[in-house]
Amino acid sequence: MENNVCKKCRKPLPEGYKHKKCESCRNAQVQGVKNGLKAAAGVAGAVASFAVVIVTKGKVNPKK
Repeated sequence: MENNVCKKCRKPLPEGYKHKKCESCRNAQVQGVKNGLKAAAGVAGAVASFAVVIVTKGKVNPKK
């Protein structure tokens, strides 16, 4: 027996629909994952720049 409602918002799904969530809920989930990855990349960049400052003991001169 097929479940013809979205698992998240309980909206009816069309016959033969192969996913368990509607397009709106699926898009919201993908957007949440993208935002999480962007935040993780920002944190990783900050940590990497902090590590460079520690390793070089602050002697990085970009004007050289």
